[in-house]
Amino acid sequence: MFSVLVLYCFFLGAFPALAETGEGRQLCPEKSEIWGPGLKAAVVLPARYFFIQAVDTSGDKFTSSPGEKVFQIKITAPDEQFTRVGVQVLDRKDGSFIVRYRMYASYKNLKVEVKFQGQHVAKSPYILKGPVYHENCDCPLEDSAAWLQEMKCPETIAQIQRDLAQFPTVDPEKIAAEIPKRFGQRQSLCHYTLKDNKVYIKTHGEHVGFRIFMDAILLSLTRKVKMPDVEFFVNLGDWPLEKKKSNLHIHPIFSWCGSTDSKDIVMPTYDLTDSVLETMGRVSLDMMSVQANTGPPWESKNSTAVWRGRDSRKERLELVKLSRKHPELIDAAFTNFFFFKHDESLYGPIVKHISFFDFFKAKKIAKTGQEFARNNLMGDDIFCYYFKLFQEYASLQVSEPQIREGMKRVEPQTEDDLFPCTCLRKKTKDEL
Repeated sequence: MFSVLVLYCFFLGAFPALAETGEGRQLCPEKSEIWGPGLKAAVVLPARYFFIQAVDTSGDKFTSSPGEKVFQIKITAPDEQFTRVGVQVLDRKDGSFIVRYRMYASYKNLKVEVKFQGQHVAKSPYILKGPVYHENCDCPLEDSAAWLQEMKCPETIAQIQRDLAQFPTVDPEKIAAEIPKRFGQRQSLCHYTLKDNKVYIKTHGEHVGFRIFMDAILLSLTRKVKMPDVEFFVNLGDWPLEKKKSNLHIHPIFSWCGSTDSKDIVMPTYDLTDSVLETMGRVSLDMMSVQANTGPPWESKNSTAVWRGRDSRKERLELVKLSRKHPELIDAAFTNFFFFKHDESLYGPIVKHISFFDFFKAKKIAKTGQEFARNNLMGDDIFCYYFKLFQEYASLQVSEPQIREGMKRVEPQTEDDLFPCTCLRKKTKDEL
C-alpha cells in the first residue's frame, strides 16, 4: 500500500508527507478526512467549525491522537490585506480534531487551508465563496426554508413534537391576559413578541436578569434569518411551572428546564445557549472545548458513575444513599444542603466541588457525553432547535401576535464602526 502511494505521489511530483506515531502507524494527508458546516459560506455561526479525521496509509482511521499539533490551519480572506479571524484546533484524543474559528468581520471570500508537514490535507484548500458574514452582521435570509436547508436542520425534532402536542392551538390574546395573572406575581417571566423580525419584551416578576440570555439568542437569530411572527412567554426560573397533573387549563410556557412531571415547552439551557453565542469570546467552557478535555486514556478511566450537586430533589437523596450502599458502582455526594435536613448518617459529609473536567475521568460519562455533544449540541444544532421551535409554535397561533402595551423593543447590538457589515442579500418587495 505504501509503495502504491509513493508511486502515486511521484507522478504528481510530490513525495507523501507521513507521520509515524508511537504505534508505528503513518498519517496520510490524502486519505485523512475533513468535513463540517464551517466549510460553507452560508452557515453563519458565532464560531464556525469543521472536523478533521486522521487516517493512516492503510486507510484506517486513528482512534487515538496522532499529536496535538499535527495539523496546521490557515484561514485568510484573499481579497483583503488583513483577516480578522481567530482559530483554535481542539484535539479530541480519538483521532479526530475540531477546528473552530471566529470571524470579527465579513469578507467577500474566505480560504481555509489544512496542512500536514506542508502538504494539503484531503481537499484543502477550501474556498468559501461569499459574501461570508460574521456573527454580528445584521443580514437575515428572507427565505427561511433555504436557511433551514443550508443549516441542514432536521425536518422534525421529537422533543418539540412532544412538547407542542399538548397545545393543538395557541390564542395569543388569551395567553397575554391569563399567564401574567396566573404566574406573573410569583414567578420571573418574560413576555416576548417577534414582529417583522424585531424583538419586543415585557417582564413580570422581580428577578428578571436572566432575560439577557433569551434576548441574545433571539437577536442572533434575527440577524441570520427572517423569524416568524410569534408571541410567547419564557420562564426564567430553574424549575418548570406547568404541572402535568394540573387540573387547570394548561398554558404554553417556554422553559430552560423540564421533567416528566411538567408540561413546560423546553429549550436548550441558558448556559448552553450562552456558550454557543460566546464561543471563543468571554466563555471558555463550551461544547467544543470540553471535547478536547477528555481526561486520561480510556483504559485509565474510572468505571464508577460520578455525581455532585445540591439537595434540590428527593431523587438526589436516594441517589446518594444508593452510592453509600454501593460505592464501587456510584460516587455520588452532596456539595450543599438547602432544601432538606442534612443527616450525615444517611447522606455522608458535605464534600467540596470538583472540577468539571474531573467528570471525564469516568468511563460511563466521558464517551457517551462526548458523542452526544458532537451529534446534538453543536452551535448549528442549537440554532436549528430554537428556530424550529418558534416556527412550529407560530403555526399553532389562531391570531396575529401583537406588540402589547408595556412592551419595549430589545435593541440590537451596535455595529462595529471599524469593520462595518454590508448586507448584500436581496430585499423583499415589502422592504423595497
